[in-house]
Order: sequence, then C-alpha cells, then structure tokens
Amino acid sequence: MSLVNNTLLLVYRNFVAAVDKTFLIWMVAFPVVYIFIVGYAYSTLIGDRGISVGSITVTYTSFLTSGVIGFNAMNGSSAVAGGIVWNDKRNGMLQQLLVMQFSKVQYIVGNLITIILVGLISAALIMIIGFPTMYRNVNITLWSLPYIIYALAMGSVFFGSFTIILSTKIKSSEAHSVINNGLFLFFTFVSSAFYPAQGLPTPLAIAFYLNPLTYIVDISRAGIFSQITTFTNIQVLILGAISVAVFVIATRSMVNMKV
Repeated sequence: MSLVNNTLLLVYRNFVAAVDKTFLIWMVAFPVVYIFIVGYAYSTLIGDRGISVGSITVTYTSFLTSGVIGFNAMNGSSAVAGGIVWNDKRNGMLQQLLVMQFSKVQYIVGNLITIILVGLISAALIMIIGFPTMYRNVNITLWSLPYIIYALAMGSVFFGSFTIILSTKIKSSEAHSVINNGLFLFFTFVSSAFYPAQGLPTPLAIAFYLNPLTYIVDISRAGIFSQITTFTNIQVLILGAISVAVFVIATRSMVNMKV
C-alpha cells in the first residue's frame, strides 16, 4: 500500500510543482495550429486525392490530425519526463526525494504515470478540437478505442523511458539539448505521422518501421478509423515489447545513477 501511496504522491507532486503549465498549454496549441494551417495548406497541393488507411480512403487533413494525436504522445512524454528528471537533478530535488520515503523505482513509475495521463488528456483535447477536420472519416468503436488508448499509453512509456535514460546519462544541458533535438527530428519526420509509408523508397520505408513513432501513429490511426488488421495486431505486440524493454533499461539506469 505504501508503494502505491508514494507513487501517487509523486504523481500529484509532478502535476502541482514539476510540470510546466505553460508547456501543457503549448502541447495542445502547437498541434492544433499545425493541423489547421499545415493540414489545409498541404491539402491544396494534394488536391482531391485521398490517402489509404486500411480499406478506406481519407482526406489529408484527417490523416494528419490522426497522426498528430500519436505524435503528441511522443512530444509530450519526451519533454515532460526529460524535464522533470533533468530539473530535479539540477536543482537537487531528486536527492531530497530519495532521502525521504521515496525510492528510485517509485520515482520513475510516478513520472511515467504522469506522462501517460498528460498524453491521454492532451490527445483527447486535440481530437475534440480537430474533429471538424476528420468527422467524415472517424469511426471509433468499443473495439477500436482500446487500440487508441494502448498506442498512446505505450508510446508515452517508450518515449518517456527513453528520455529518462538520456537524462540519467548526459551530464551537460548543452549535450542534452543537442541530442534531444536531433533525435526529435528523426523520430518526427522518419515516421508515418505526416505522410504514409506506402510508396516510399525501400531504405526509407525500412527506417520508418525502425521508428517506434510509426507504430504509435499507425495503431492509433487504425483505431480512430476502425481499420484494425492483422498487421495492426503485430504492431501492437512490437510496440509493447520495445516499450517494456526500454522501461526496464530506464529503471536500471535510474537505480544505478549516482545522485
């Protein structure tokens, strides 16, 4: 019981004191601006041609909005998890927490619960605000909804854990910023968040499917449009396996980190 109570106390502390409220607003505002400006701007180039998602064809704005929802899980979890750990290390807060009744495992689990909640809430807001861009294609059912939640939760676990690993290993703020920004560009643009993987040159298509964001976006998009296939279920298994693996590595990194 103390394990659960301590973890929930850390989650409460993260929301009250550790998470930047301005960033939470920006987390929703930036994707929404992207959807309504970039989405409609690119649509003029694409014209009336639709984009295939499973057995249906959707407009580019629908495709982009569903992709941004998955992208937001990466963006938010990376920034929130990395920011909490990095600021706690720099300000000495992590050391203060660890000399109290909290353990390193409770600390990392509390951070991951925080980013999962942030990711799900922000995704729901983006879906509501962006609904006018994809209302003709949305078909969320009781069967497909768990796929959306799973993709966003596992995506938050993967990128949150990945960022925590970086935060425990990197010593300087400059290196932390450069590496994070470089990886962010790769994960963002070498994925199916903004354009489909079909028809790409083989090396680039392979790179797409080495990127966990592609699995997050594909699974959540399949859930939004109710286009669940055997390949979607394979992606579910892959995303779950790599998320658990990275979480274990992040936990070990945190436990072995000298404070």
